[in-house]
Amino acid sequence: MSVDAMLQHTGITRAVLDDPASEIEALQEVQLIRNLISELPHLPTLGLIAGTRYHVTTYGLWGFALLSSPTLGAAVSMGSRMLNHTFALTTNTVEQLDSVVNITYQSDHLPPDVRQFIVDRDRAAAVTLQREIMGRPLPYNRIEMRRPEPSPEVAAAYTELFGIRPLFGQAREAGSFDASHLHMPLPQADAHTMQLCEQMCRRLVDARKARTGVAAAVRNRLMRTPGHIPDMEEIAAEMRMTSRTLRRHLTAEGATFRTLLEEVRSTLAEELMASATLTHGEIAERLGYADVTTFIEAFRRWKGVAPSTFRREQGLPPPSSGQLRRRFIPR
Repeated sequence: MSVDAMLQHTGITRAVLDDPASEIEALQEVQLIRNLISELPHLPTLGLIAGTRYHVTTYGLWGFALLSSPTLGAAVSMGSRMLNHTFALTTNTVEQLDSVVNITYQSDHLPPDVRQFIVDRDRAAAVTLQREIMGRPLPYNRIEMRRPEPSPEVAAAYTELFGIRPLFGQAREAGSFDASHLHMPLPQADAHTMQLCEQMCRRLVDARKARTGVAAAVRNRLMRTPGHIPDMEEIAAEMRMTSRTLRRHLTAEGATFRTLLEEVRSTLAEELMASATLTHGEIAERLGYADVTTFIEAFRRWKGVAPSTFRREQGLPPPSSGQLRRRFIPR
C-alpha cells in the first residue's frame, strides 16, 4: 500500500509525518485506519499486526515510566491513569475484585467501521507492553471479546496473542488475571528494551550538557537503571578500577559522581513531569529516592523552587489533571 493511498482524505501530509513535533488528530487517524481496512481487506488480523508494533519505547518517557515501575501493580496504576497520554482510542477501566484484576475496554464511542481494528490494535499493544515490562507474557485467566466467533485462523491469532483462547460473542471486551501478579517486582524488561530506553534518556540528558571520557561512561551507567542507582564503588568495580581511581578520573574531567547523578535525575524529573505527568511520589520512586520528601528537597536544590511551583511556572499540567480514569490502586 502506498503512503499516498494511506493518507488519502486524512489531511495528513508527508511533511507532517516527517516532523517529529507534528500532532495528528483522532479523526485523521480514524480516516487513515479506514484507508488501511479498505486497501487491505484480505488481512483480517490487521489490527493485531499494528498493535504488536507499538513497543515500550514508542511511548517516550511515558513508556520509560512504565518500564521503571517497581511492580506490575505500580505500572498498571500509572498506565490506567495516564492512558490519555497515549495513542489509544479505546477507553478502559481496571478493577480488582477479590483476587482477580479485570481490565475492560470501552469502544461504543468509535465509528462501527473501524471499531474492531481499533479494539484489536489497542488490546494487542497492551499485551506487547505487558510482555516488555514484565520480561514474559502476563498469564490471563479469561479473555472476552464482543465479536462473533471468527474463522479458525483468526481465532488462532488471538490465542497466540493472549496465550489463551478468547470467549467470543460476549457482552464486553475484557481480560482478567490473578491479582497476585501485581506484587511481583518488575525485571526492567529485556536487555534490548532497556538499551533503547537508555538511549532515549541519554539523548535527553546530552541535550542539556555533553559529556566525554569517564564522566560520560559513568553517566550512561546511571541512566541504565535510574530507579536502582548504583554507588560509586559498584560502578568502579564494573569499570575494573577502584573508587579512588574513578574519583581521580572524574576530578580531572571537572566532574563528580554526585554532579553526574543529579544531571540524570534533574533532567528525567523535568521530562517525567512534562511527558508523563507523574505525581511527585511516582517520580521519586522512578529516580531511586527513598521518599518523596527527599526528592522535593533535591528538586529545590536544582531549580530553586518546589516541584509544584516549577510545574505552575512552566505551564505544565499538574499530576492527574484532566484525566477521565480514576486511579487503579492494587490491594
